[in-house]
Amino acid sequence: MVESSNKSGGQQSSLRTFNNPQIDERLYLGTIEKGMLVLNAFCANPRPMTLAEVTEASGLNKSAAQRVLYTLHALRYLTQSETTRQYALSTRAMDLGNAYLRSNPLVEATFPLLLEANRQSQETVNLTELDGTDIVFISRVPSRRIMSSYVTVGTRLPAFATAPGRAILAYLDWKIAEQTFETSDVSAIKRRGITDPSALRTELKKIFAKGFAVANQEAIPGDISTAAPVFGYNNEVVAAVNIAASAARWTIQTVEAELSPIAVETARQLSKIALQYRRP
Repeated sequence: MVESSNKSGGQQSSLRTFNNPQIDERLYLGTIEKGMLVLNAFCANPRPMTLAEVTEASGLNKSAAQRVLYTLHALRYLTQSETTRQYALSTRAMDLGNAYLRSNPLVEATFPLLLEANRQSQETVNLTELDGTDIVFISRVPSRRIMSSYVTVGTRLPAFATAPGRAILAYLDWKIAEQTFETSDVSAIKRRGITDPSALRTELKKIFAKGFAVANQEAIPGDISTAAPVFGYNNEVVAAVNIAASAARWTIQTVEAELSPIAVETARQLSKIALQYRRP
């Protein structure tokens, strides 16, 4: 995301809106931003952390981090060990994610279509949305042969390195796709894949022409993934249907021939539903 200085604390923030960096400082609350920086630190580092570790991970100074930790602990969004003094997310923190899933009508309305795609493909089927530089899994029907058990609802992956991310980016303005790439951690994708903007632009043009994307073990080892865009009101891309298969059982060619058509048809059916729920 775009970084900008926090007037209230002088810290560098990674929370300023990705696709709308024009923040009205008269309305922007730096105290809430600090709280979200700490929560995001736990999301990025899902393990217990000390005050010093939270301070480093959040980018806040020690005093600010300590006050935020105390407040979140008092509100029961964090727990603290009496022996190690480390903080961790509490079960109450799950309420935020669960509330989003319950409030997103696409998740419930489209689940039967994901089930049908799972039945046809016998592989894992996901519904994903773009958030900043990442795609986020918001619904998932796993294959009986689970290959990526660490991918769950709520998992984030770099959009430029995934089939669903590219399926969405191909239908957005190039400036958004370019900014997504430039602000992503490219070094995190150490396996084969797209490593420069020109290659991404070429790939997105191909996806736009074909109507689907395929990624070969770029963000997830052993995973060949295909995805198709879901469109809502005014033909705006709002999500992507993704089918993930094992490279041990599938090739790029067989995925394109057998799984991509299922993803495309499922996305077409989901678009009819999205049109109902995504009107302004």
